[in-house]
Amino acid sequence: MEAKAKVHVEEDLKLSGSEQLTLATRGYKMIKKINEGSYAKVYLSEYRNPNKKDRLSVLACKIIDTNTAPKDFVKKFLPREIDMLIKLNHPHLVHTHSIFQRRYKYFIFMRYMENGDLLEHVLQKGAVQEDQARIWTRQLALAIQYMHELEIAHRDIKCENVLLTANQNAKLSDFGFARMCVDKRFKDIPSETFCGSLSYTAPEILQGSPYYPKPTDIWSLGIVLYVMLNRAMPFEDKHIKQLYQAQINKSWRFRSRYKESLSENCKRLVHLMLEPNYRNRIKVDNIINGAWIAMDSRLLEWNTQETSAFKKAREEKILSMQQVEVAEPIRQEKDTSCLPDKSLVKATYDIDDSTSSW
Repeated sequence: MEAKAKVHVEEDLKLSGSEQLTLATRGYKMIKKINEGSYAKVYLSEYRNPNKKDRLSVLACKIIDTNTAPKDFVKKFLPREIDMLIKLNHPHLVHTHSIFQRRYKYFIFMRYMENGDLLEHVLQKGAVQEDQARIWTRQLALAIQYMHELEIAHRDIKCENVLLTANQNAKLSDFGFARMCVDKRFKDIPSETFCGSLSYTAPEILQGSPYYPKPTDIWSLGIVLYVMLNRAMPFEDKHIKQLYQAQINKSWRFRSRYKESLSENCKRLVHLMLEPNYRNRIKVDNIINGAWIAMDSRLLEWNTQETSAFKKAREEKILSMQQVEVAEPIRQEKDTSCLPDKSLVKATYDIDDSTSSW
């Protein structure tokens, strides 16, 4: 039976001899396919360091075949995702074990999440109790805060991208649409890409104008929280115009069967997250330090990993901003030295004013 399963996996993988050899020599073994997306397949896999007597690690391997994926994805979004996976390191983001490329395929090995995704959990077990939703929302908010501190927006937060561990911890995954929010001078870069899932998309994206991506992550997290508490989506419209109007008009409400059991702090937070005007939408820091999270005082304390990750992100941001401050006068001198008319030179860039409030 095991031999048949192995043959089936190998046939489905369609690996060349060199690819099979690379996997084997690096200590990886594919077990079975567990998921499949538009451009990638995910396999349950095992890893043991061939040079050490380490214990066996169970991983998930995402295989992307660039021959079958759209060119736009391969040229634009795949490099971004690889960069993000290498750069990001936080206890509430899915940990990347290793990445390597072989010919036209990318092999991305990540921690295997034993309890599947949040959508699957809600569909099978029903609405999440408020106390548990509070823990998971805090963990996801800390992950978003960390990314935003690095000036990165996720842009595809949804229940399917929230994975659950055996210890019932939530981790954010899938960074295919993630992108930097500022340029090299720390000036905000509005996004023009319509990305993510329609049901989780913020109104400023549906409006069709350039938007600031950080506030859209808060909106999407608000949808995730609503789904956890209600086992339903707040907006059912499938057409963009009708959905946009429903969002702007705040045409949603808590399901009657759950509403009475929810605390006022909880309901207030959902309203603040699903604020259609992004300027008035609650910031991630205010979610983490807000009244709803504080209802469980233990959640106000950060563990060592959470503290360390945010501290490193803050230090990296400060260092990058200091480098900009040092480089800017040199750049300005080079730029102005060859200009005959100084009246044409724009005002000196001010890093403090340009830093995003998000």
